[in-house]
Amino acid sequence: MGFLSKRKSKGFTLFELLLVVTILGLIAIFILIIAPTQISKARDARRKVDLEKIKVSLYDYYFDKECFPQELPACDQSLKLGDVIYLEKFPCDLKNDNYVYQIEESECPQWFKILTNLENNQDASIIKVGCQDGCGPECQYNYGLASSNIHLYDQCRINIYYACSPGGRCIEYENPTISDCPQVFNNDSSCQNICSDKDNRCDNEKGKRVPGD
Repeated sequence: MGFLSKRKSKGFTLFELLLVVTILGLIAIFILIIAPTQISKARDARRKVDLEKIKVSLYDYYFDKECFPQELPACDQSLKLGDVIYLEKFPCDLKNDNYVYQIEESECPQWFKILTNLENNQDASIIKVGCQDGCGPECQYNYGLASSNIHLYDQCRINIYYACSPGGRCIEYENPTISDCPQVFNNDSSCQNICSDKDNRCDNEKGKRVPGD
């Protein structure tokens, strides 16, 4: 018994040490790589929800006044008109305080844009809203929402993609890849007049740009 006790008290085996090192390595990878990525994605999700809330409240305001607000309230303040409250606590960007707000230069603005930057530059929403070339002032933002009567990416998009629809029309596509378009044309709204040939047409229109998006 004394001999066995002496062998057991010598410490960890090589296998046990390797196992501990492996576990510590996995924990380090999670802390240094995976966790920050997931946290930034969570912040981006929060930004998207915030902008949707703001857009709804701005339209509610518009339906009552027939103009969009000249400016947005400060963080956590109310968006209101008289005694009517459209948003109790105005949300703010998690890093940049207020979201960027653009409106028509008019006493009664008829369009708006709300802009921010998503931390994940590979987020598919960036292409979906058309901000892959930038949006807003100096084209420095990669995500936002706008009123239905204006494009979020106006004056910023470098490449506008056109392709032949299944019906033979040359139309603008936000994402021609998901429509399996055999030919894509940058900034050419004629598609080089090849849409009469069925072999040059996209399989569907899922990736087309919807006016007002």
